[in-house]
Amino acid sequence: MEYTKYEQEIWNKIINPKIVRMTSEDEDLLFIGTHVKEKIWLTYEKYKNSVHTYMHNPDGRIDRHKVASVMLFSIITNKPFDVKFLHGNQNLKGSTILANEILGFNSAISIVWSFIMSEAEQTSNSNKIELFKNNFVFPVCEHDTYEANVFKMLYYAKHNDCYDIFAFSHVLFYIEAYTELVRKNELLGRV
Repeated sequence: MEYTKYEQEIWNKIINPKIVRMTSEDEDLLFIGTHVKEKIWLTYEKYKNSVHTYMHNPDGRIDRHKVASVMLFSIITNKPFDVKFLHGNQNLKGSTILANEILGFNSAISIVWSFIMSEAEQTSNSNKIELFKNNFVFPVCEHDTYEANVFKMLYYAKHNDCYDIFAFSHVLFYIEAYTELVRKNELLGRV
């Protein structure tokens, strides 16, 4: 992806608005600075090229889930957020500790969604637009939300240095497939 495309379509429309919102909502979060934008892109390019090499895709393209998974990896690897140390008795929220993972996952989901909607609009697929116009549906979990469990999984994957771009692209694929199934059933009146 060319840097200008990344800057205009990913950074300006997806990542940076989330950074602004998250820092305005959490006084314990510190955005580490503007150089992170370039670092995320450079990391993305490096690992995207590895995915290309591994996949041996003759047309030179990788699917939306892998694009989003590589971007998620690039975000959590470059840690755009740090925690402000204010005092010894500081009680941090879980969202503060998991801020990089939250940003990465929400950016990845937004990337997948933007690919879906763009493709649906280009092909005039009104069914796909109807299914995804209100974003994604996540499974109900017994303990915490699905998203919170994903944030924790990403945190421990980063902590243990075992993030798998291909495995997480499948997580994104299944979120899309789950949403499509739930919304189709809703439209048919089965839920």
